[in-house]
Amino acid sequence: MSTLINQILNDIKIRSTLLRIFCLWALTVPCVCQSQTIQLGPTLSAFIRQRPTPAFKWDTQNSFITGKSVKVQSLKAGATFGNQLTVGMGYHWLQSDITQDVAGYSNPLPMKMRYISIFGEFVFYNKGNWEGVLPIQLGYGHSFLEAKPTQGKPVQLYRESVLLYEPNITIEYKISPWIGIGAGYGYRIMLKNNPNITQNFYAPLYVFRMRILFGELYSKYGHLFQDEIE
Repeated sequence: MSTLINQILNDIKIRSTLLRIFCLWALTVPCVCQSQTIQLGPTLSAFIRQRPTPAFKWDTQNSFITGKSVKVQSLKAGATFGNQLTVGMGYHWLQSDITQDVAGYSNPLPMKMRYISIFGEFVFYNKGNWEGVLPIQLGYGHSFLEAKPTQGKPVQLYRESVLLYEPNITIEYKISPWIGIGAGYGYRIMLKNNPNITQNFYAPLYVFRMRILFGELYSKYGHLFQDEIE
């Protein structure tokens, strides 16, 4: 019964958070319409047909699990089409001091989670140095408890696969022609959790990111590489 109640409460939290994201997105629509800098007419295939440029990002996701602050570091690489659509893959790892008691161990064991993802990002607002971005990602990996014996390599206990979905909204500012920094808000939704880990990974996300603008670099210096090739 308690498990069912917890699941219902989690669903309520998820819906509430997604509603906040939608409302925040809705507030930006008038700005997009007034600026008239982004045309939503092109289809996905139209974006893909454009010449891609490399994309590299570093994200830090901050959230809370049982009242404790945790971080998920992310390294992402992919391709940007038309300076508006980015797709790629990422690698993510959890940084936290959260532990769990395990029978047979005198000290609690630290909790770990690592996963890979496929992600997509769409720029819905672009004016001056400011950009509004809608990123989503689907991740698959494992969570486990790590025991460190006095000799030998660390041992992974209760290792199970996890599947997660993370939508968010981000505002980014170009601090230089080639580097952008941003912050955003979203939610981590666990489509499949590790039943052996007592902590709940459903949580709001506070995202901080840095992006290298390869598209800007290519548009300014790409002709130099073409000249060398020719």
